[in-house]
Amino acid sequence: MIRGQDEDSYGKSSGTGETPQESKRRGGSPAARGKRSLARKSTAVSKAVQLIYLICSSLD
Repeated sequence: MIRGQDEDSYGKSSGTGETPQESKRRGGSPAARGKRSLARKSTAVSKAVQLIYLICSSLD
């Protein structure tokens, strides 16, 4: 078997760590990808706000 330059011994792309099938399964339309990206950002912001709140409340 001949592998591409950017694949490791398991057929995974070295940049993303996922197989082509995993990438395709999570694909979808640009709108769907945008919604997932927004959901990740929203979760990160929510966690950051909670952390800041905890820090500020411990200062009192």
